[in-house]
Amino acid sequence: MLGKKIREIRHKKGMTLNELAEDINVTASYISQVERNIIEPSLSSLRKIAVALGVPIYTFLSDDTADPVLIKASERKKLDLPESSITYEFVTPMVSDHNIKPKMEIIFFQLAPKSWTSHENITHEADECIFVIEGELEIYLEDKKHVLEAGDSIYIKENIGHRFYNPTDKVVKGLTHITPAIY
Repeated sequence: MLGKKIREIRHKKGMTLNELAEDINVTASYISQVERNIIEPSLSSLRKIAVALGVPIYTFLSDDTADPVLIKASERKKLDLPESSITYEFVTPMVSDHNIKPKMEIIFFQLAPKSWTSHENITHEADECIFVIEGELEIYLEDKKHVLEAGDSIYIKENIGHRFYNPTDKVVKGLTHITPAIY
């Protein structure tokens, strides 16, 4: 719904009805009626609202009931990091995909036996949850070691340095969920 989108974006931007109305030279009552879907703005007014909110006009015209994004296992985007024995397969769309702006990422990973994900700790501005599907995984948060076995998970807050080690002779398989999406 058009009005709902306008209201959500206005709230995210921290704007009041009066501020938006003043920016586009209409009354707060007009904006309120638009947001409650009582009236529909003209294309000219919608353009002004988009400019005032700092978003492209198509933001209000896109269909919220768009088809789901199906990613077949054979079509997952794969990422092999240089000098690393881990392989990532994106279960969800990547930020760079299409016009989709995913709020999270779920990545299937496999870590080779007796290997590290990286020599140094990795940090990022996103929370991450790791779930071990198969095998055993040592997770180092800064310098503290945590051992996860199949079925275990660990939640890592943003900006915490971490890396993984597979101490076994078998490939470790797992899922990592990252939010907000970073890749």
